[in-house]
Amino acid sequence: MAKKNRRLFDRLIMGSEKSEDFARASLPSNRWELFWDIFKGRFGKLFIINLLVLLFCLPFIVLIVLRSMSITTYGTMYPFSQGFGIGYGAYPSMAGWSESIVFIVNASVLLFSPIAFFIAAIGISGGAYVIRNMVWTEGIFVANDFWRGIKKNFKQILIILLIYSLVFYLSILAISVCDRSVAQGVSSTWVFKLVKVIAYIFLITFSVMTLHMITMSVTYDLTLRGLFKNSLLFTIALLPNNAVFLFLGLIPFILLLFGGLLLIIGVLLIIIFGFSLFLLVWTNYCQWSYDKFLNDKVKGAQKNKGIYEKVKGDNSEALKKYREQLAMIKPSSLSTKPIKPITDEELTLAELPTSFSRKDIERLNESRQILYDDNEKYIEAHKNDAKFTQPEQDDEVEKIKLERERRIERAKRELAKRHRNNK
Repeated sequence: MAKKNRRLFDRLIMGSEKSEDFARASLPSNRWELFWDIFKGRFGKLFIINLLVLLFCLPFIVLIVLRSMSITTYGTMYPFSQGFGIGYGAYPSMAGWSESIVFIVNASVLLFSPIAFFIAAIGISGGAYVIRNMVWTEGIFVANDFWRGIKKNFKQILIILLIYSLVFYLSILAISVCDRSVAQGVSSTWVFKLVKVIAYIFLITFSVMTLHMITMSVTYDLTLRGLFKNSLLFTIALLPNNAVFLFLGLIPFILLLFGGLLLIIGVLLIIIFGFSLFLLVWTNYCQWSYDKFLNDKVKGAQKNKGIYEKVKGDNSEALKKYREQLAMIKPSSLSTKPIKPITDEELTLAELPTSFSRKDIERLNESRQILYDDNEKYIEAHKNDAKFTQPEQDDEVEKIKLERERRIERAKRELAKRHRNNK
């Protein structure tokens, strides 16, 4: 009973990965399996992470809602669509008035966006760190790891988001100015249309760069310059991939654009797992891209963290690494005996349930005997392999080397003796 309670406590605190009965074979073998494994198996933790991130992102959400309400309120104060006649004065030209209102609201309301991003950086730094640990299949304790992520990453993510808030504010203002100028019918409207397109492209590109910088900052120890350089490369080189995974991660937010029932569904999804889902999709995708393009160039970086390659044949990558490691071991008496590589899929050891009977014990003993017999067959089949007989040859080389050193020592003593006699 005490052992059962201890296992339950370990799972609650450290996660199933660090419990005693965790098997490496249960790890997913690709990023898609990893995503579904986390989404289904850790939905409760994703919900808690989402609430924490949502709490710190509320000021920015309020700012966007306030902007929309201000534009609507100003719009009802001016007779844009009413007919002229009794009760209405003769207004001059109404062209560009609505665009002017949007510009004024953007300039005044979004001026507070750096404050909102400052608060959001707290939740994003903690949430991104916890999600990274989940993608790496590390045992997590949400509250503890969330706070640890804030302490480790808040400063760098704050700088990234403050820079983004400046780019966001200036880009929105530039777009508003272009809209107003085109609506007022100024000369050379093509220039303002071109500037508007450039502003949109720059804002979208820098937004994707910011997402990459956030993920890199919680994964690697990079300078701000290194973050900018690498994020720009990943943004441009992986443009189609970025678009696909941004769409998948932002589905709950995209539903807000349609209104009606879809709007209600989108709000509910955002409250339940909107932010944590996006962080999970984006982090999982970024870890794949880092494994493919970056980790080989980073000293000490470990590839495919959280991914377990199932050994299915002699040419598998895991078996090759095992053989390479075995070849690097200094020959000893332990390596003269063939050792069968561990493959979790071929044979398994039966597990005893909490309440077991004599049949369960017999089944355990049978599976144990099968494993023992299988190992003995492997030893018999490979006992004459060159890699296992190599230590005997090395022993002969070592004996020859020692005999040569002894002869050299005897020659030195003989020369020293003759030198003393000559004196």
